[in-house]
Amino acid sequence: MTARIWALEPERTWGAPGGRIPVVVRLRADAPARGRLQLELLDVRRVVATWDRPVRVAAGETALRVPVTLPSAGRRGYAFRARLIVDGASGSWRTVVLEAIAGWWEAPRHLALTDFADAADAAGQVAGARQWHVTVTQAYDWMYRHYRYGAPEEPFTDPLGRRVSHDAVRALVREGRRAGIATLAYGSVYGAEPEYVARHPDERVFDEAGEPLSLGGAFYINDIRPGSPWRARLLREYERACRRFGFDGIHMDTYGPPHEAIGADGERLLFADLYPGLIAEGARRVAATGHDRRVLFNCVEGFPLDAVAEAPTAAHYLELWPPDDRYADVVRWIDRARAAGPDKAVVIAAYIPAMRDARSDPAARAEALETAVTLTSVIGAAGAFHHTLAEHDRLLVEGYYPEAVRLRAAEARELRAAFVFGARYLHLLSDPHRRAVVPEALEVRDSDGLLVPLSPEPVAGAVWVRGADTAAGRVISLVDLRSQANDRWTEPRQAVEGARGWSVRWPGATAPVAMSPWTANGEARSLRAGHGEGADAPWRLPAFRRWLLLHDNAEA
Repeated sequence: MTARIWALEPERTWGAPGGRIPVVVRLRADAPARGRLQLELLDVRRVVATWDRPVRVAAGETALRVPVTLPSAGRRGYAFRARLIVDGASGSWRTVVLEAIAGWWEAPRHLALTDFADAADAAGQVAGARQWHVTVTQAYDWMYRHYRYGAPEEPFTDPLGRRVSHDAVRALVREGRRAGIATLAYGSVYGAEPEYVARHPDERVFDEAGEPLSLGGAFYINDIRPGSPWRARLLREYERACRRFGFDGIHMDTYGPPHEAIGADGERLLFADLYPGLIAEGARRVAATGHDRRVLFNCVEGFPLDAVAEAPTAAHYLELWPPDDRYADVVRWIDRARAAGPDKAVVIAAYIPAMRDARSDPAARAEALETAVTLTSVIGAAGAFHHTLAEHDRLLVEGYYPEAVRLRAAEARELRAAFVFGARYLHLLSDPHRRAVVPEALEVRDSDGLLVPLSPEPVAGAVWVRGADTAAGRVISLVDLRSQANDRWTEPRQAVEGARGWSVRWPGATAPVAMSPWTANGEARSLRAGHGEGADAPWRLPAFRRWLLLHDNAEA
């Protein structure tokens, strides 16, 4: 007789510390049987809760709904696993990841929503997002117009020719809330379509030559000074979006440069001075609509991070572009954001043009996928969250999100592993109060006993070493960039060969563990001591690709 667990399906991937998450355990058997279900909750390798319950397994499929109570510790990732024992024989463990967080802003794993054609698709879109442990989505260009969010009729065609149904938008918001996924409404700070500014020419802003500023003539940049008509309209639309559509907040999008302009009255506008007040007023008015609603603000090219760091945003959100196209640039911005506002998580929006250019060519797609996975690894190792996804397992390739490219099943699994890994080890990777350190006397050797080149910066030709002290102890990330010809995150990447037979000397480590998104499904493995004596004895590393996380797990 054969009986097994074939799926674990959390109804949501996160819950409040001390709260409950229902998990559906799906069983398959070729005949009725009685057995036991063993359940465990793990923090890294330490078992923090166990359950053992008798089960009656029917022939065919059986679904059991198990309420999992999370520990009271906040902002933490866990592995929940289950094993079925029938007639004394135990099957293999099945594992899913759960997070204990106060809200999405503690783990802002993003996804863009761009498909609003059919309300019937909402459940599938949200279910797909949940597999990536997405906690927050951005409904991109969902509105009728940038100056008027509600539509005079349904469905409608947006300014760029897309068919949009607001019934579909509302369905996505509802389905997301059931699954624990917040939905933010895209709300442009910058301006409006030509027909609006034709009726309100004095709301435009101008360059030094007196020409109105716009984004290619499609959207005009407007005056956001306190008391201006555009600012009043914008904030009113934010409120209406939350009240009428149920959005969980607003993604306040900007345009980057220019950083200043001249108003219709001749006064100079310095946007870095105006944004903090606009954010504060927007956050206050959005929060007043209820349901713990919040705002994000897009610092395009990092501008103006320092000015808005203390404004009441849910997290730091930076959209990066060349010339900040090296891994070191990304890490520098993450560290700068953390220093400017240490209580907030950091989101890096960085897209993958290599996948757009690859089209259907297998070799080019493989290199483009490596670009995405490597960048996600670098951002994760630096303690931040990578925004690069759109619904239907698509990869963002440019700033206009509907142009995202659908990943093939194997491609999606490869990238998704890094996202799930980030959720499982949330408290090791993205503790807002983590302190970056340079590990002293760390030494890595390959299978031939030769020293592996290490670098404190993520540069081509070396393994990047990123150390941090967290509330859970010291962690070290090793990101393998040895085979890369350059360190530009916008360019195609060569596949990384697996590292086997490596060892590490880690002075002071007492019970280290190691884990990688692409080794043993991200399971943490205790390291065995190699040859040597005392504190200098090396530890044997498991085989890994791209990214290995080390943690001195003294409590294991």
